[in-house]
Amino acid sequence: MNYSVVLSSIFALHVLAMISPGPNVLVVAQTAISRTRRAGIFISLGIATGAAVWSSAALLGLNLLFTQFPWFYSGLKVMGGIYLLYIGAKMWRAADHPLIPSRGLCLSAQTDWQAFRLGLLTNLTNPKAAIFYGSIFAALLKPDFPVWVKLTAIGIIVFNAVWWHISLAYLFSTQYTRQVYQRIKRWIDRIAGTALAFFGLLLIHVNR
Repeated sequence: MNYSVVLSSIFALHVLAMISPGPNVLVVAQTAISRTRRAGIFISLGIATGAAVWSSAALLGLNLLFTQFPWFYSGLKVMGGIYLLYIGAKMWRAADHPLIPSRGLCLSAQTDWQAFRLGLLTNLTNPKAAIFYGSIFAALLKPDFPVWVKLTAIGIIVFNAVWWHISLAYLFSTQYTRQVYQRIKRWIDRIAGTALAFFGLLLIHVNR
C-alpha cells in the first residue's frame, strides 16, 4: 500500500474543502479586517485546535465501528463520496455570493485568549467538520493501516488548518488582498467544487 498517496489525498481534499468560505474563513477574515492581524492568528490557532479535536474523535470513533461492524466501512465510504458531491455542488451554488463578514462576530474577542476561544468554538460548534473528517477518513484510511499513518493524517489536518487560516489572517489584513479575492472568489469556488465532486464520484465508483 502506497501510504504517501493516501496521505497526499487527505492533504489535497482538506485544502480544497477549506478554500470555499465557511464559518472558519469568515471569522478569521472578519477579525483581520476589523481588528488586528494578531487577533486573526490567535483565532486561527483556535480553529486548528478544533480541527485536531474533530479529526481525532472521528478517527477513534471510526476505528471502533470498523472493528465491531466491518461492513460499515463500505457503507461509510459511499456516504463519504455522496457528501463530497454535496459540498462540491454547494460550492458551485455559493460561487456568486460575496464574502461579507458579519460585523458582530468578533466583538467579544478583545484579548488573545478570547480570540483563541472564539476560533475553537467556531470550529467545535460546526458539526459539518465531524462529518467531513469522518467521510474522508472512512474513504481513505483502511482499518488495518498502521497507527503512524492515522496519526500522520491527523497531523496533516492540523498543519493545514494552521497555515491556511494564518495565511488568511495575514492576507485579509490588507485592503488590496480583500479586493482581489472578491474578484476571483467565483472561480476559486467553482474549481474547488468541481474537484471535490470528482473525488466523490470516484469514491462511489471504486466502492461498487
